[in-house]
Amino acid sequence: MRPAEISFRGGGNSPDFHDVLSEFKRQGCNILVTGRVSETTTNRTTIQLLGASTEERKRVLVFMGKTAKYANSKLPAGTTTDDSSVWVIDWGNDERAIVDSIPMPTIPNSTSSSDDPLRELRSEIVTAVSFYDEWADGLGSAELRLSLDSLVKPLEQHDQSAVERFIRTVTALIRGVSGMAHYHLPLPDDGDIVQELSPLFDARVELRQTDSLVPEQRWHVPQYDQMTNWVRL
Repeated sequence: MRPAEISFRGGGNSPDFHDVLSEFKRQGCNILVTGRVSETTTNRTTIQLLGASTEERKRVLVFMGKTAKYANSKLPAGTTTDDSSVWVIDWGNDERAIVDSIPMPTIPNSTSSSDDPLRELRSEIVTAVSFYDEWADGLGSAELRLSLDSLVKPLEQHDQSAVERFIRTVTALIRGVSGMAHYHLPLPDDGDIVQELSPLFDARVELRQTDSLVPEQRWHVPQYDQMTNWVRL
């Protein structure tokens, strides 16, 4: 992200984009990432939204479309899946992979059924976030970062209403710890499903690659009915 170059288009009474971004970081937010772009661009976006390795972060990576063996390519330089501050949940291979180098806190056993995969996944995300919240004795603003690599698989395998319930629960969890989460939906931003899911999120980051293959982004913030200019990623 190049925040110094991003601004809302046009006038109006909405606050400055950078003030909105600061508010997101203070209060917690959930971001939908859209657009058909290369895997390299997707990874770059994930790295930026997960935050620099120089900052104190707890990162939860949820893999739905690909397996967790790709996790390191989505982490900022100086951070790997071996770090105790990284938690990986692997649903891309229908397996579960989590950090095992740190002691687990006392967390109630899940009562979810394997007959409800989204409920089981939600439970695993709750476990990860609860662990870091307990480990940190309370997470700071924007300290918890979550990335879900693709919403396509859940939408293909479940009713949209079930996916929406899953999203509402996870987004509420993230806001509850003032974290920042992003969810990739690699479809055109003006597609029907994007527009239907958009109200569940605080913002959308739309990605595109021009003929020169230069990746660009622009932000949509429905609360203020605003979008930013296009800037290089």
